[in-house]
Amino acid sequence: MGSELRGSELVQTSNNRRWIAGIGGGLVGGVGMGLLLHFGMGAMPVVASLYGQSSVAVGWVAHLFHSAVFGLIFVALITRTGLRTYARTTAWTTGLGALYGVVLGVLTGAFVLPLWVNAVSGAGLPVPLFATPAFVGHVLFGLLLGAIYAVTHSPPSSTSAVPRVDADDGTATEADPETV
Repeated sequence: MGSELRGSELVQTSNNRRWIAGIGGGLVGGVGMGLLLHFGMGAMPVVASLYGQSSVAVGWVAHLFHSAVFGLIFVALITRTGLRTYARTTAWTTGLGALYGVVLGVLTGAFVLPLWVNAVSGAGLPVPLFATPAFVGHVLFGLLLGAIYAVTHSPPSSTSAVPRVDADDGTATEADPETV
């Protein structure tokens, strides 16, 4: 590994790390939330029912798939919008993750899930469907996602500055390691 990254290679490596960190954070958050849903509510068969199934295993696979996708959406939101201004420290990124979990809890937990289940199975779930453990699970998902993303999206650096990539134009810049 004697060669150094230059130009577009640095941009590509940094972008890849971001997306991989989003997927990883989404999966870690998904496991945390999934454990709460599984053991606290027995809800994995409900998740499976989104796909016309009833097995706990299918529920877990679907839930983790959704978690990875929502992890990618989180990365897009905090790197491609004005939120990137705030996502410069672990604390702020974790906080944004928690806020993202609140939004997901309301949108997906209270509205999308019951509408989807009703459309697929005719179950007649109320809309909105507010279940406190599911809401708490979404917030936990967001906290874990934000924290994992914050600590894993940047490459380790042996220098005082950490290479960063500006999301707007893809140029490599150097940032203070305290703000990563």
